[in-house]
Amino acid sequence: MAAGGGGKAGRLQVRKAARGGWTPAKRAAFLEHLAATCNIAASARAVGMAPRGAHALKARDAAFAADWAGAIEAAYETLEARLLAYALGDAEGESEVESEAEADGDAEAESRGAHFDPRVAVQALGFRKRGGAAGGTGAGTLCKRVSLAELEAVLVARLDALDAQAASVTGDA
Repeated sequence: MAAGGGGKAGRLQVRKAARGGWTPAKRAAFLEHLAATCNIAASARAVGMAPRGAHALKARDAAFAADWAGAIEAAYETLEARLLAYALGDAEGESEVESEAEADGDAEAESRGAHFDPRVAVQALGFRKRGGAAGGTGAGTLCKRVSLAELEAVLVARLDALDAQAASVTGDA
């Protein structure tokens, strides 16, 4: 039992201490799941907690908030890599290692889902560029739908630009 502050008459109020809660193990598992899925609600449920509790912990714990931001960034980087793999001809946007991990029943690979939709990936990355739910211009609006050919053309142009930039740095013209 934990003692609380005084009531109107200055008496102590007694309440039960929280059981379990956000233990270090639950925090780590939540952040790992969040980095794999970029899904806050699913990550909270995966560790037996409510999404609102995750948000409350983030609001009161600066270290957890920083780890949360890092997990979201890692998830976006994974999404970018899968989109790039898709653009380069890997039909599902996965590497052989990821495919083998899914075949072996790897929980992290399964949490990403077997289906990869490049249109949804582009929308998610657009949401990130605009600042996500935290604000930024156009936050919460969806990107326009583009054809697969348009998506591939944009990605190939960006790859060509990166290749030219790398060639200029290394002196290979």
